Amino acid sequence: MITAPCTIIDYGGGNLASLEGALDAFGLPFVRAASPAAAPARGVLVLPGDGHFTTARKGLMDSGWWAALPALVAAGRPLLGICVGLQLLAQDSEEAPGEPGLGLLPGSVRRLGPGVKVPHMGWSRVRGARPHPAFDGGAEGWLYFVHGYALDVNEATLMIAVHGRPFAAAAGAGRVLGFQPHPEKSGPFGRAMLRRALDWLAAQEQP
Repeated sequence: MITAPCTIIDYGGGNLASLEGALDAFGLPFVRAASPAAAPARGVLVLPGDGHFTTARKGLMDSGWWAALPALVAAGRPLLGICVGLQLLAQDSEEAPGEPGLGLLPGSVRRLGPGVKVPHMGWSRVRGARPHPAFDGGAEGWLYFVHGYALDVNEATLMIAVHGRPFAAAAGAGRVLGFQPHPEKSGPFGRAMLRRALDWLAAQEQP
């Protein structure tokens, strides 16, 4: 059960309104926090994102979140990344050569393709890659994507989609989870996935 408010990390990027609408629909408390100092001391951290990796990374660095997130996760806070928010959790991105990611999930982010339209804007089927308690077994369904880059499939991959090549639609390691699609924009199936992920993450928080 989620009791502490979710913290939506507001670093000047990401479509926060749709995410807040989903949390409202769930009846879950949440706050926007433009800096770590403005965040509640407990609860799930949610890192949304859209646009370019470099721009999002700079926003996190300027707001103090870039340095704070690894320390908060190490101290027991659960973290969920969405879209570019997931990509920022990886080790690096082909979109921004030489700029490291947060390294909270293994692997590299690479451009989609070949032989398909990029960016990918639309619905794709996702399937389970390995069991995880935050997800409903091997459930398959359709989720909504808007992206040109994606995390490679690796040991942290929980769900897989295909656009020119297989990529990680969801990934997780420890108290960190990420969605490449926008589950909050993906109808009942996506919103159910988002709610299960938030419930599971809340249960993983360490005091």
